[in-house]
Amino acid sequence: MRHPLTAALLALSLFVAAPGCGGDSHDEPPPPGPDAGPVDTPDLPAPSVDVAPTPDLVPPSEVVTPPDPCDDGDWFCSEDAHVLSRCEDGVFVARSCFAGSGFLCEDGECVAPWRYGAPVWSTCPDEPLATAESLAEKAAYYDDIAVRLHLHPELKWLNSVAVERVEVECPADTTPPCYAPVVPEAELTTEHVEEWLTGENDGLWSALYMAALAYRYAATGDEAALETLRVLMDGEQTRMRITGVSGLFTRTYVPPGVPGIACPISDEAYTTDVEKDDNQWVKIGESGCVRVIPHETGEWTETDHCGLEEFAGWCFLDNVSQDEYAGHMFALGTIAQIVDVPDLRDSAVDLVEQVGDHLMANDMVFTDWDGRFVEHGYMYPTSFTDAPGFSALLGYAYIQMAAYLTGRDDLDTYRRECLLQESRLGRCLPWPLETGQRSFLDYLSGMMLYVGLDHCQTNFNNISMLMTGFHTAIWLEEDPALRAALQEAFDLYVMRDRHSRIPAIVHQNSWYNFIWAAKKALGPESDGPAFDDVHDAICSLKQFPASQARPTRRPSETYPHFCDARLGRSFSEEVIPVAERCLRRFFWWSGTYRRRDCEAEPWIIESPADYLLAYWMGRYYGFIPPDL
Repeated sequence: MRHPLTAALLALSLFVAAPGCGGDSHDEPPPPGPDAGPVDTPDLPAPSVDVAPTPDLVPPSEVVTPPDPCDDGDWFCSEDAHVLSRCEDGVFVARSCFAGSGFLCEDGECVAPWRYGAPVWSTCPDEPLATAESLAEKAAYYDDIAVRLHLHPELKWLNSVAVERVEVECPADTTPPCYAPVVPEAELTTEHVEEWLTGENDGLWSALYMAALAYRYAATGDEAALETLRVLMDGEQTRMRITGVSGLFTRTYVPPGVPGIACPISDEAYTTDVEKDDNQWVKIGESGCVRVIPHETGEWTETDHCGLEEFAGWCFLDNVSQDEYAGHMFALGTIAQIVDVPDLRDSAVDLVEQVGDHLMANDMVFTDWDGRFVEHGYMYPTSFTDAPGFSALLGYAYIQMAAYLTGRDDLDTYRRECLLQESRLGRCLPWPLETGQRSFLDYLSGMMLYVGLDHCQTNFNNISMLMTGFHTAIWLEEDPALRAALQEAFDLYVMRDRHSRIPAIVHQNSWYNFIWAAKKALGPESDGPAFDDVHDAICSLKQFPASQARPTRRPSETYPHFCDARLGRSFSEEVIPVAERCLRRFFWWSGTYRRRDCEAEPWIIESPADYLLAYWMGRYYGFIPPDL
């Protein structure tokens, strides 16, 4: 097998003639929302994502162009489609489409790689498990209910909810009592919320909704998406500011006085953890200092972690994890790339910069408010037996984001000299695998995702976290060789792992497949667009329910037990289709083989970030037409 960098280091090819021109545009129709009547949405022009800005000049020593003179307007693309040579004042001038942006030369333009060759994507016209609603109708309804029901203006993050309910007559073969929401789902608002169903990964799930809003705005220019994104960004900034540590997010926070959510009342919740392997609550006193119960004394104590007066009376959950950061960095990187609105982009870049500074100052480990390393915050290769490629990829991606988005030389030097070891400087980080001779990217072959007998011990959380890391790292990587190395690792060890029974490409996961289709290696030297994978993604979205109220699902009756999975779960041998699986907080994050059954609880309504993120990514990249 080739080293991941091998293919990336190929020299640029000679030029060949390819006449023509290109361009594309779309309009957004007003799709109706189910059960709520037509949604009056004005036609909005979609920003172009097809054509790159003016590419950089290629040094003459790196290209071979046809002999001059030439006629103005003549152009040539290199055989690998990386370089565009255009005649200017009778002389061919070569510019790289690929360096910096990863774009490709076609018809005299630098075009987005997923547009190269004008692919025509399947619309999955014959999906037998499709809902009656169209993809656009479901998106319109979920866009509406996300703000109407799942986003409290004082919490400022997206939540699943339990709403007020009334007892109703039970369906046949159902044991009473039975309940339904106090009003029809289409009329529910935050005023009907009985409980905000928060948890230890609130930041992760809400951040993925932020990314959905970014894709929606970039695809349509919809101002409503922009307004909602500003609310979420305010919450995102609060999520970091409340910890009192630059670059450190909290898992979740609770302000006083919001109905349906409150800080824990038991002392045990605030008692510090001996090993730092549990998530404990932290209370902020009126003085603005953190108050906890040290396990050594069992008494409430005001710490010297102060300066948080604006959050007096609030509480937050500590010991943030890689899972949380996967969502935050995915969202912030997406906003920085495609939301061309200065205040939002600046806010996203600022938070990314704080994360980069935090990691650089703490030797690539997230360090909590109490000065201790968080349990799952090690962003470097920790051991040869514990998937070193996993932490290496995420750690590199976060420093890369901070360096590229801020343009700071010190962060980029840290990326190149410490993480990539470009100058062989020797030991940079004080960790066992950091020998001073290995680049972080040398560990990419050690993903170790698909493990156990028949790969049934696979941790699907790890796959999803890696999807976020590869998505942004490939997108932002300016060095063609490094980008190709990332794409090759994404292909060989995640999406199409040839040694796995269950590589990510077969999971029928719309979110995974759209990331893959947009970020895989594309162009004349690749194996072409991901036609089958986009087809599968659209079929899965067609199966996705039109309501996130918890339904009855009994996949165990249809799909036999195949193997014992992690945490005592039961897996089937084949993927369980979207239409037959239980809902959860973010549907695409969970294992697609899990035989979990569930009973209808229509008063519990999951937040719709999962459908919206996959749908709006598909719209942005052109995989989903507006009228589908």
